Amino acid sequence: MRQAVEHLESIFNEICTNSLPYEWDEDHISYQLMQKLRQLFSNKIIRFDGWSKIVNWQSFKNRGRQENRLGDIALLITIQFSSGEILKGVACLEAKRDFNSNSFESMNIDQLNRIWSGAPYSHLLLYTNTNGQELPLKFPDERTWRSHIWVSPINTAKELLKQTKPKDNRNVLRISFPFSMFLTSRIFWGLDLDYREEIFEDIVKGINKIANPSYLGVVNVYYRDQQPIEISLSDVWESI
Repeated sequence: MRQAVEHLESIFNEICTNSLPYEWDEDHISYQLMQKLRQLFSNKIIRFDGWSKIVNWQSFKNRGRQENRLGDIALLITIQFSSGEILKGVACLEAKRDFNSNSFESMNIDQLNRIWSGAPYSHLLLYTNTNGQELPLKFPDERTWRSHIWVSPINTAKELLKQTKPKDNRNVLRISFPFSMFLTSRIFWGLDLDYREEIFEDIVKGINKIANPSYLGVVNVYYRDQQPIEISLSDVWESI
């Protein structure tokens, strides 16, 4: 697991560093991120103490017109447990990058309220430039963590941002945690997901009545003696 986390952080550093200064925008960073995650988690074995799981990640770009009602990126997560249970859920991510002003200038409380009303389990995906951001992990001790990409639950972020001036919205990082943690210790285990079947099917079929993200990740987490659960996507999704 430690090796996977370190590899993720190396990828995030590479993407964000190489995007500066001319390609420092959410769409470019998100495209690079989805490509790199597909490459890293192509039937990737995640090793623990005496056992392991496999993560298989496919990435797609929306061919149609995106309105990003519930975020820029959606992840369809399917998790199989050794005892036979299966979890299928959605993670919705709204990407924001910081500016030279040291704030997330495109962050808008009205937009976050709209996303939250349709996807209450959605998250902000925060891209930070230069040397990234170092923040306390808060658990299990006083250690800090440096990363270029952070996650904050929109449900919590919108409450903090209502009390914050726009120029100070970088304070949202105080209620954020590393994206590498979000992947490896949260959504790969079924945490922080939206389990409403109608959202899952809306994205799969490209209906776009509920969610219409620019990018899609289809993620299977399973054991060696199991097979990934195939999902038949609409042709609106182009593999990247």
